[in-house]
Amino acid sequence: MPKFNCRTEFIPVSADFVERLMPSANGAYVKVYLMALALGVKSEEMSTAEMAGKLNLLESDVVNALEYWNKLGALKYSREQVSFGSDVSEVQESKPQKKDMEEIRGAMTENPELADLCTLSQEILGKTLRNKDIETLYWFYDELGLSPEVITMLLEYCVSKDKRNMNYIEKVAISWHENGIVTIDAADRFINNEKEKSGYFYSLRKLFGIDNRSLSKTEETYLKSWRDDLGMDENMVGLAYEYCIMQTSKLSFPYMNSIIKRWNELGIHTVPEAERDHEDFKTKSKQNNLDVYNDDDFNYAELEKIMQDKG
Repeated sequence: MPKFNCRTEFIPVSADFVERLMPSANGAYVKVYLMALALGVKSEEMSTAEMAGKLNLLESDVVNALEYWNKLGALKYSREQVSFGSDVSEVQESKPQKKDMEEIRGAMTENPELADLCTLSQEILGKTLRNKDIETLYWFYDELGLSPEVITMLLEYCVSKDKRNMNYIEKVAISWHENGIVTIDAADRFINNEKEKSGYFYSLRKLFGIDNRSLSKTEETYLKSWRDDLGMDENMVGLAYEYCIMQTSKLSFPYMNSIIKRWNELGIHTVPEAERDHEDFKTKSKQNNLDVYNDDDFNYAELEKIMQDKG
């Protein structure tokens, strides 16, 4: 159980947090930060499970939030303690200083592509760039090694997510750099994959009735596995969800996972194949006096095991 410790007698929500970190953060993460800060003021102990209960969040969301703020340097998090105060700056990664405008103008004179980048960036973002914005764009080029073409793709990607704040864009640029997304081909692959993932995830969240919140890490792991490892499209997952509701009357990712893994083991990857399999399964169940839909003591995977044992 982590102990919360804050070196102040009031809740110090800094201007830097409000202006730089908060705008691009998940709303649930902001809730966790403020709760942690309030606990730190009182030097109180509270488990992540208790925090989750008070904030009406999953415990995994609380842990993810603390890890997120720890990575950004807003707090220092371990399983034993969450700290705020002067020691927090020690965990922040130092970043090279951005060049001043005089140096940047010289670089633009030598490389017209950089001047064109500024003009195009204004069109993409729909606003006039401030000197600070231009310094940030040049930093992407000079320090992160992103070409003007990749920077353009970066801006278009962020705008497609309705994110025009330069602090948010900078975080994405750093992430691209750290993950080796520094060429046009790499950026194109990443963007296409994100589009596919966003469509897949969103359509299923909407089907499951949870489109008003983010997926937990566990839920996201299930979806990624179904799509990437098992090759199941939205229609197949939707059918598994339908069978899950018919049998349990509630959303259960482990239950759907048992159905989907069974299909994969049988080489079933289309809805017609799965529906035929389900009808065959019901027929065998009736022959063995088992009721697939009305007996809550059985589930799809357990019934299949019984059928295999009897076969």
